Amino acid sequence: MEIYKRKASKIYQITWYDRNGKRHRRSSGTTDKKSAEALAAKWVKESFMEHHFGKTPETPFAQALLGYAKMQKRDYGRHFHDKTRYRLKLLQDEFGGQYLSQISSGAIQEFMDRRLDEVSEATAQRDVATLRAILNKAHREGLLAEVPKFPRFKVLHHRTRWLKPDEEDRLVKLAAPHLVPLIRFAADTGGRLSELLELDWREVDLDQRRITFLRTKNGEQRTVSLCNRAVAVLATLGQKECGPVFTYRGQAIKRVKTAFNKARASAGLADVRFHDLRHTFASRLVQEGVPLYEVMSIMGHKSLDMVMRYAHLAPNYQDGAVQALNRFGHSLGTHDARTTDRDPLSA
Repeated sequence: MEIYKRKASKIYQITWYDRNGKRHRRSSGTTDKKSAEALAAKWVKESFMEHHFGKTPETPFAQALLGYAKMQKRDYGRHFHDKTRYRLKLLQDEFGGQYLSQISSGAIQEFMDRRLDEVSEATAQRDVATLRAILNKAHREGLLAEVPKFPRFKVLHHRTRWLKPDEEDRLVKLAAPHLVPLIRFAADTGGRLSELLELDWREVDLDQRRITFLRTKNGEQRTVSLCNRAVAVLATLGQKECGPVFTYRGQAIKRVKTAFNKARASAGLADVRFHDLRHTFASRLVQEGVPLYEVMSIMGHKSLDMVMRYAHLAPNYQDGAVQALNRFGHSLGTHDARTTDRDPLSA
């Protein structure tokens, strides 16, 4: 095993040979020699375990993501700050608690489907491409035995599942107590799960009955006015000067996957995802006659394309078109039924 620095670099490099005589070279990513030595010992041990037991050591996805982030920041600094870091934050929220080996084709498919519900096809493709790049880099570096097969990226129709009032009540009734306020508030504000979990009491104005999401998907803050039930939900939580709004045992809620899955299964709503509460919010607005442009603004969408999926729910959907046809028909006069008996070739 050898630890050294390249010319004009302060980062320690590590080289070692496995039992088959194969040479391995990796960057330690650190300028501290003791840290590099500890890392080298760890890698040599993992290489031994893999050789003798066929076992690739478990590596947290967060570690692989960090390595990819450093590379992108170094090579594409401006693009990293403008675009990439937001996409990496999304992937960290999605897979941050998992090991690389736990990311299966099924998990990738679920991620792809959800992103297609939330953003344009082009954005979803870039998100998935970034995930693929992270896994490919990890595989090249020996951190991942095999890259999972990525499902074909074909767009069907946008999934728009929204909850009827009785379904929401059933879900809430069977949900864990700490999850109830979050479910109700999501259905009344249209907030994304990440936005709700990062909401701080400093961004809540009960006097003006509104909240401001500062950390949004597109990086632009969004203010949402609160209905009576949303205000009541916040009141039950007990307003504070600062700190996370939604907590469990005094700590900020980080993930809701397990608790939410149990609730939806118990309620017989296996096809419902947490993001469908956002669809529920938008659907209810449209059904009550709120113009699509206003819904787009409240939801934080950049174009009407994302809200057109709710158009058919509007109470007077297509009424204007039918009335226009009626007026046009009236201007032509009454249809003469006798013409239907006329031989079309006799004219």
